[in-house]
Amino acid sequence: MMGHCEHLIEKWGEGTVILSPRDLKQEQLETFSKKLLKSDGKTLLDPQYYNPRATHEKLIEHDYWINDSEQYDTSVLSDSKFLASKFDAIKKLNTITQTYAYIIPSVICDGVDDIWFDYQYTFLEAAYKTFNDKERYATIALNKDVLEDEDAIERLIDASSSWKVDGYYIVPEGEYLMENTNWLANLSILVAGLKLQSRKVIVAYANHQMLYLSCSRADAIASGTFLNVRSFNPKKFLIKNEDSVSRRATWYYCPQALSEYRLRALDQAERVNGLDLLKPYGKTNAYIDKLFNAHPPSSSGFNESLAFRHYLDELKKQCNLATKSTFDETVNFNKELINGSLAFIHKLKSQGIRESGRSFEEVADYNLDAIDVLQKEYGPLLKRKW
Repeated sequence: MMGHCEHLIEKWGEGTVILSPRDLKQEQLETFSKKLLKSDGKTLLDPQYYNPRATHEKLIEHDYWINDSEQYDTSVLSDSKFLASKFDAIKKLNTITQTYAYIIPSVICDGVDDIWFDYQYTFLEAAYKTFNDKERYATIALNKDVLEDEDAIERLIDASSSWKVDGYYIVPEGEYLMENTNWLANLSILVAGLKLQSRKVIVAYANHQMLYLSCSRADAIASGTFLNVRSFNPKKFLIKNEDSVSRRATWYYCPQALSEYRLRALDQAERVNGLDLLKPYGKTNAYIDKLFNAHPPSSSGFNESLAFRHYLDELKKQCNLATKSTFDETVNFNKELINGSLAFIHKLKSQGIRESGRSFEEVADYNLDAIDVLQKEYGPLLKRKW
């Protein structure tokens, strides 16, 4: 990710990179952040405290971690004095990496109940005392079951209104491309409810399916290369080498289809004289030029690195277009984007160009239904405060 981030921030002349202590040591974080800042990029640091019993080697080496997992006791998460030293170490790491705001750590929420709120309030109290020189974003990390519970989401929105923070960092547990209307609708309601507090909202571990969160006025979505940074799975902080599992195929992102295609699908498109249809709205870019000029496309040398940069570059363009000047305009744009992707996928299929692995066709209706729920429950409020 470091090379991709450096390249894209320099290309865009802007952008924010969320630094991962799981993947980088302190010295690497410092060096990397300096390079980003030179290209007018910004940094945030995610302490990744979702599971205090995490065992990932690099993560637990950092000074702010509770190192002796065998002596670990959940009571320490309610001990503000104990946490004070840990938060001092987090502050030091934020200073070294020159972040523009603090992401306050939090454990993943398995239930919006007194137990989780006790942890959350202790973390927030430590943050109020220690993170006092720039903005503070409260982490809200939710497991899948919580995101399917509408009452839990409403309790969370209500409780968070009293938190002394400038914004929120939402971490939703889920799969890549969610086939669940409740999950998607409740995530959009959570973002909308938090935005109506006049605070910033960043949704982490996101992908192109999350473009619909522009209807909730999300400030940003954070995405990345492999699927383990495009969707959140807490197990990534326990397993050392899980990334290698996803490196068996190279996927090309077609933005007008909101879908990804393997190179074999592009070879088939060339055979039926439909390859040009897969160009991003009829155009190519430096990452995919060779892909569309090689015969067959799979012989072009198009690789993971190019695929990742192309995906993130196109996703940024889509993000820039997704939020309009009014709520209604934003909803209409997103519905047209989704319906247009469906029509385009069907057009490709009619010409013999198919891809089932990461087709948006499988999730489009869930997204449309989620937008309808958001319109019904929060539309009037969002219209007034857009």
